[in-house]
Amino acid sequence: MDPVLYGKFEVCYKPAQGEGLVSSFFTYNDDAPNTDWNEIDIELLGRFPNVVDMNVITNTSHLRTHFTTMNTHIDFQVYGFEWTPEYVAWFINGEEVYRQTDDHIGDLIHPSKIMMNIWNPSYDDWVGFWDDRVLPRFAYYDWVRYASYTPGNGNTGTDNNFTFQWQDDFDEFDSSRWEKSHNHTWGGNQSLFIEENVVFHNGYLILCLTDDENIGFQDQEKPYLLWARASGDSIIVQFSEELDPITSQTVSNYTIPGVSINEVTLMDNLRTVHLHVSDLSLDNDYTMYIIGIKDDSQPPNTQVTHSCQIDMPEPLQFPLRINNAGGEYNNYVNDQLWSSSVEYGHMNGNYQSTEEDIEDTDLDQLYRESLNRVVSYKVRVPRGIYSVNIKLSENYYNEAGDRSFDIFVEDSIWVSNIDIYSLVGMHSALDTTLNGIIVDDGILDLYFSAVSYGEGYEYAGPVLSGLEINLMEALSIHTSDLTEFALLSVYPNPFNNKLTIPIELKKHELVSVEVFNINGQLIENIYDGLLQAGKHNLIWNAQNVSSGLYIIQTRVNNKIKYEKTILLK
Repeated sequence: MDPVLYGKFEVCYKPAQGEGLVSSFFTYNDDAPNTDWNEIDIELLGRFPNVVDMNVITNTSHLRTHFTTMNTHIDFQVYGFEWTPEYVAWFINGEEVYRQTDDHIGDLIHPSKIMMNIWNPSYDDWVGFWDDRVLPRFAYYDWVRYASYTPGNGNTGTDNNFTFQWQDDFDEFDSSRWEKSHNHTWGGNQSLFIEENVVFHNGYLILCLTDDENIGFQDQEKPYLLWARASGDSIIVQFSEELDPITSQTVSNYTIPGVSINEVTLMDNLRTVHLHVSDLSLDNDYTMYIIGIKDDSQPPNTQVTHSCQIDMPEPLQFPLRINNAGGEYNNYVNDQLWSSSVEYGHMNGNYQSTEEDIEDTDLDQLYRESLNRVVSYKVRVPRGIYSVNIKLSENYYNEAGDRSFDIFVEDSIWVSNIDIYSLVGMHSALDTTLNGIIVDDGILDLYFSAVSYGEGYEYAGPVLSGLEINLMEALSIHTSDLTEFALLSVYPNPFNNKLTIPIELKKHELVSVEVFNINGQLIENIYDGLLQAGKHNLIWNAQNVSSGLYIIQTRVNNKIKYEKTILLK
C-alpha cells in the first residue's frame, strides 16, 4: 500500500498472550532515516491483559500505558486512532479514550504505511522476560479499515471529518495493499520476520511467532507448567499456552503429594488453572505433577508428565512500607520485580536517583530515588479495606505539564492527571493518600497511565518513590459463606443518580446499609432497621451527590459485605 498522510485507522484483532512479546497495529514512515521518524502505535503486550500501549514516536516516545477494565487477551476488540494535523486520538470499541495535542503532533508530517507485527523485544523492563516455552504464539487480525482525512466533508469519525476508503476482511492476501516482511529484523528485536509466518486462514490474518523449525500456523509443542502459587485453600497454575477445557479440568490429571485436590477450574484466558484444595499447610513445601493435559490445538498436543515446585506465600505485615526504587531504608523494605514467588513488586520501569536535597521530608533518600515508567505495582494482601499512601517527587522536569499521569487502583481511577511539579515544584516530597480501597481477590493492584509522558526513556512516564499500605479493616466473610443474607450486585453500575441495592434475607434481621466515599466518610444512611425474610430492593437516590467512586456497606448482625459503585453524571 502507498503511504498515507493523516486519516482514521482501525483494526479488529486478538493479541497473543505471554511474557516478553508484543502484538501491534501502527503507522510508520519507512523512509526513515532519510526523513524523520514518524510512528503512531497501538501495542498490546502479552504480559498485561488490561493495558493498551498508545504511543507517538517522533524524536522520542510519547507513551500512555492505558488501563482498561476489559481483558484484551480473551476476545477480539476494535482499536483505532485518528491522525490529524492537530491531534492523535485513540479509540477502543469506538470510544475515544486518549488524545495528544502537544507540539510533537506537528512533527507528524510524513506519509506512513499501515503495519502489523508480532515480536519479542529484548527490553525486559518493557515487555517482561522472554521464555521460549510459550512458542508458538499467534495474533489474530479480523479486519483493518482506513478512512482518509477530509475535514468538513466526510462520513465517519470525529465530527465526520474522515471519509471511508476501504476495509480488508482478510479473506485472502491482497498484494496491492500489503507486503510481507521477509528476513527482516532490527536492533532490539529477537525475532526474524519471514513470509511463512504471515498466514491467511478462515477469514483471519494470523501473524505467527515461532521457532525456526515449526514455522507458520501450526503448533507442535505440548503445554508446559510455568509456575504454581498457593494461597489458602487454592493454587493458581500458569501454563505456557491455551488448554483443552476437558483435560485441564480433570482432577485426576493433577497430583500434589499430601494435598487433596477437590475441583479444577480453567480461567477465561485458557492458560490459567485454579485448583481448589484441602489439607494444604502453608508451612510445608510441595511439588505439583501433571499428566495427560492437552492444549487446544487441532490436533492437540499432550503433556505426558511435568512437574514444578509450588510457590508458597509469606504473609506481609502491616503497615507495609516499600522503597520503590532502592534497598531497605529505615522502616521501608526493598523494591523488587513482581513474580509468582514474591509478595509484592513492580511491573515495567527503571530506577533513577539524584543527589539533591528533598524539601518537606526527613526521608530525603527515599524521595531521591524513583521508579520511572512504572506501569503496575502489585501487593498480595488479605481480603480487606486498605489505605495507600503514595510518595512522589519530581527530580527531573522543571516545568508544569512535562510529566503527569493517572493512578488506577483495582478497577477504578483514583487520581487523575497528577502533575508533581505543578503541585509542589522540583525536588519536593508529595504524598497522596487513598482510603477505603476494597481488595477481595488477594492482590492490591495499582496501575499508572501517563497523560504527559515526558521525554527520552530513563526519566519518562509515571514515577514512584515509595508506598505505605495500611490495613483499615479485614474482610473475612465471603458472600457464599453468608447464611443469614446475600447482597447481590448493585445495579446499574456505573449509575446516574439512582442505584438499586438488592438484598436477600433468610430470616427477620436487623439491617444497616450505608454509603461511604473513598476517604471513608459516611455519605448517606440508606436503611437502618428491621427487614422481613425475603428479597428486598433498597434504593439510593444520589441526585445531590457528586460523581465518584462509592462503597456500599451492608451490615446484618455484625456480618458485613462491601460493594463498589461508580456514580457518573
